[in-house]
Amino acid sequence: MKATIFALSLIFCTICVVYGALAILRRGRLGRMLACTSFCCALTMASLAVFAISGSVYVKEFAYCAEFVFTDWTLFSLLAFVCEYIERPLKRREAAVVATLFLIDSAICISNPINHYAAVFSTHEIGNMIYLDVERKIFWNIHYLYIYFLCAYMLGAIIFKIFKTPKLYKGRYALICAILSSILIFDVYFALDPNNRFDITAFLIAVAVAVLYHSTYTFLPKRLLEGLQAYVNDNISDATIIYDDAGEVLSINKKAKALIETEIWKNSENLLNYLGFPDTEGNFRKQIKDNIFDIFYKPIYDEKDKILAKTFIFTDITRLEHQIEREHRIATMDPLTGAYNRNGFFEAANDFLYINESDAGFALIVSGIVNFKAINSSYGTAVGDRVLKYIAGRFKDYNHNYPLIYGRTAEGKFSILLPFDYVDEIAADMSSLEIPVDDGPDIHVDMCHGFVVLDDIAKPLEHYYERALLALAECKDNPLVGIMEYSYSFEDKVKRKQAITAEMHRALREDQFYIDIQPQINLSDRTVSGAEALVRWKHPLLGRLMPNEFIPIFEENGFIVNLDIHVWEMAAALAKNLSDRGIYYGPISINVSQIDISKTDVVNTLLRIVEKNELDPYRLHIEITESACTDRRDLLIRTMENLRKNGFILEIDDFGSGYSSLNALMHMPFDIVKLDLEFMKEKNLDGRNGVIIQSIVEMIHAMHAEVIVEGVEDEVNVENMVRFGGDVAQGYYFSRPLSPEAFSDFVRIHGKR
Repeated sequence: MKATIFALSLIFCTICVVYGALAILRRGRLGRMLACTSFCCALTMASLAVFAISGSVYVKEFAYCAEFVFTDWTLFSLLAFVCEYIERPLKRREAAVVATLFLIDSAICISNPINHYAAVFSTHEIGNMIYLDVERKIFWNIHYLYIYFLCAYMLGAIIFKIFKTPKLYKGRYALICAILSSILIFDVYFALDPNNRFDITAFLIAVAVAVLYHSTYTFLPKRLLEGLQAYVNDNISDATIIYDDAGEVLSINKKAKALIETEIWKNSENLLNYLGFPDTEGNFRKQIKDNIFDIFYKPIYDEKDKILAKTFIFTDITRLEHQIEREHRIATMDPLTGAYNRNGFFEAANDFLYINESDAGFALIVSGIVNFKAINSSYGTAVGDRVLKYIAGRFKDYNHNYPLIYGRTAEGKFSILLPFDYVDEIAADMSSLEIPVDDGPDIHVDMCHGFVVLDDIAKPLEHYYERALLALAECKDNPLVGIMEYSYSFEDKVKRKQAITAEMHRALREDQFYIDIQPQINLSDRTVSGAEALVRWKHPLLGRLMPNEFIPIFEENGFIVNLDIHVWEMAAALAKNLSDRGIYYGPISINVSQIDISKTDVVNTLLRIVEKNELDPYRLHIEITESACTDRRDLLIRTMENLRKNGFILEIDDFGSGYSSLNALMHMPFDIVKLDLEFMKEKNLDGRNGVIIQSIVEMIHAMHAEVIVEGVEDEVNVENMVRFGGDVAQGYYFSRPLSPEAFSDFVRIHGKR
């Protein structure tokens, strides 16, 4: 009996030490608490071992009391562990009460061999075994009440946790509840039965240590795993099916059952047949019922390449597909017209070419609305939008009859990819349009078309698009031509334009721009009454460039403002020089464009220039084309009035070149009107032409203004203008534009104003 108790005590002591060490290795607060419980229980087992083998009554008595003390320690640390484990740590007051009881009980038990407050021991011998007889006193019962209290407290907390926790996790707490119940029951039994000489509470606590460790760190029951797996499978958004090596269903969740009919999913061959027998594992898409699914098919093999299982995962991507489709539509469609935008056109056109790769003879047209900005300015953007919608609608109608792709690829520009045979037909039909507008007359819209034949569809479509744009630009420069095919010469023109643009700033810095002066002759006495400053450009490499080559480029990129101010300064400096030399005291006309008025303070700039050169403002005549009146009229008229108020003489240039000549005379302040050279092309002015010119001259004179006639090339022109009452003539008949030195000589010969 003695050896049995000793052996059991050592075995359980070893178990507690091992689990204490394992708990320490787990680390964390919970691990430290479980380790403390384990080591205290090991000390209890060690006390029992000493009690079993000792032959000394005093040693037995001391070991017996030590067992009670270590049991207190074990239960106290066990309480702390259990409360931490069930996530209900002891509150301060609770911990203070328990700790106080723990210290009192431990003190009484450890001092019992001296004062015998808890029990008095006596011995008797049965066989070779010495037993202790215990005469229990009041503190003995207090000790057991303390143990009952701790066990009952822990048991109640565990039971409360069991009721609060999910069903699948109740098992891990039920194990602790069972061992605590056993400890409490055996403690009560030992305390109530005075004849029971052997308390197995310590052994039960040792078992509890092992149970606590496994329920805390290695608790993974099959039922829990199966339950959690079933819960996850039924609540994930994907439908899943798993088959074994024979094609029988191992697992299928609710979503898969609702998605696929039973006859199909009951074995893997039926399902693969339904899905179309995918050749390889991986992802593929299929529409099932009304939804689109991304299906992941994965056969699983062992190390010998034998099939173990087949897995299918069905992910519903219907909403994602719709979202992608909406985003793609936004990225590729023009919201105003409903046609493709630039990106969408290139994408659709490339797909179109890929499908029709075997066919030949495709062309790319870029159609542009002539003067679309003027439509927006004159009628408003709402009408401009109506024009764009109407044109897009016309192309949509063509799409029903011709194999083509169309899109709005830029502001006021549409691109069309179609067979070459239909190019002329569509271009002719879309060159002149009468577009209806709500609450107003139809708007006449002209369109130009540039096209290029796709000689190699392997080349990027963007390559042909740039060429079609060049053809469109050339077409717009030739108003009598409605459609133009791309030519390699267009690229040379573009390169020339790029070279001019690249050199313009350097040319201004290095004074490559200069002015020639064309005299203006008074028709009454044939003397020089004025002159016009005309800009020229002599480039060291590009050579002599004429204004009609670089002025349109500068107007397009805005550099014309810088150049005009430079010309104004050169003209003022020349006027100052000629008057200082006593050669010429008359005016020099300079051009002011609508761009100048929009981009700079023309009035203050010109005042600064004349002040710098000590000139009277009337020495600079300001030429403004009557076509400038079509855009920002209020600003133009306000600027002209300010110039006139400050002493400058105003000339309306190119009068009669536009459609609003009389309208310009009604609104623009002026002192001189320059008739457009088109009037001089008619040699016989005895008929209707003469009546018109006579009326214009008389009307201008009636408004107290002078008439200057441009483009005078022969004596007939001069005689006609004298007959109709013209005041001043300018043209090659009298003189071509001259250098400042040659102009000085011309003034000396022909007289001066």
